Amino acid sequence: MTSVLEIQELCDYIVDFLHSSPRDLKHCALVSPSLVSSAQYHLFHEIQFGNGVKWNDGGACRRFCAIIKASPHLAPLVHRIRACFTPEVLGQLREVELPNLRDLMLFRVLKDNLVTAVPEAALLMGFPSIRHIKLQDLVFAVIDDVGHLFQHCTPTLHSLALSHIRVQSLASTLTAYSSPRIRLKIKALNFDSIMFNGGNWLLHHSLPFDLSALEELDLGGALSPSWLKILEQSRLSLRKLRIYAQDIINPKYTKNPIPATFIAQLPVLADLTIGSLGEELEDVETILEGLPPTNRLTRLTIDIMTRPREERLRPLGAACANMGCTVEVNLWRFMGAGLSSEDMAALVRAAFADVHERGRLVVRVRVDGGGV
Repeated sequence: MTSVLEIQELCDYIVDFLHSSPRDLKHCALVSPSLVSSAQYHLFHEIQFGNGVKWNDGGACRRFCAIIKASPHLAPLVHRIRACFTPEVLGQLREVELPNLRDLMLFRVLKDNLVTAVPEAALLMGFPSIRHIKLQDLVFAVIDDVGHLFQHCTPTLHSLALSHIRVQSLASTLTAYSSPRIRLKIKALNFDSIMFNGGNWLLHHSLPFDLSALEELDLGGALSPSWLKILEQSRLSLRKLRIYAQDIINPKYTKNPIPATFIAQLPVLADLTIGSLGEELEDVETILEGLPPTNRLTRLTIDIMTRPREERLRPLGAACANMGCTVEVNLWRFMGAGLSSEDMAALVRAAFADVHERGRLVVRVRVDGGGV
């Protein structure tokens, strides 16, 4: 006879297959008590409020808050929230107790609108369980607004993702970060900006960020003087780095290219990812030349963003031949122009023959820029 435990496990597996369909999950929760717990987990683990249209998101948030208040046992299931940066949404969320909320993403509703909900967002971001915050497409009038946004954050926060954040004025009325004087020791930072000096505001004296012990940095953009300073501060802790070759050293793509020797100033770096256009793979070779012979890399990942020239793959493969670490090469299926994924992978393996023969090559052909 099948035990109760085995029946529950089977029900959990069934619900797992439906995790991407909220409609089906809702039906599961209504059909059988054995399906309820798994369905609720998937329904509430990650909450997203619409697509940023104000009149949709406010109503969705109101319904969500009503459900949590009526059924408080669901609150611990919420681990991630994605919400628009509006007073209506953030003002409601801050009133709900979410003890396990770890990951918060806030994005701008409409282009070129200044943020107007800093007090509400600051209280939400101050939930003590939050470990990671992502801000996307936000425009701040003054640097003090950024400081106020993080004023309630706790030391639990150690990971930041900042995508296309603009601060119109760095003039501050503060001489130092206002009370409470908590320094946020950030260990993982993901930063993306199309502006050369887009990261200057991160080092402003009024902000609570301590970047001296960064362990992971994902940098989309040029290495401005500000970033060089951050790399210098964290040189003894930075173990994982992602950069884009053209933004760093190619004068056709950046106003201020820097020598590839910057990479040699990171003595404990173990995981390096380099993104590159397929027609500019020599930039990757140049950066690899900057690695010291005594480097500690255990993994090198090369993301090829456009279709590579076959004649450029072989020199890159030769440059990686003496690497003592695993080498992963990622391409995207849409580059194939008639080639199958297997054919594309075969081209890379042929170009990286020495690495492949030693069993250290990983080739991934991704579909539409997504997963393998």
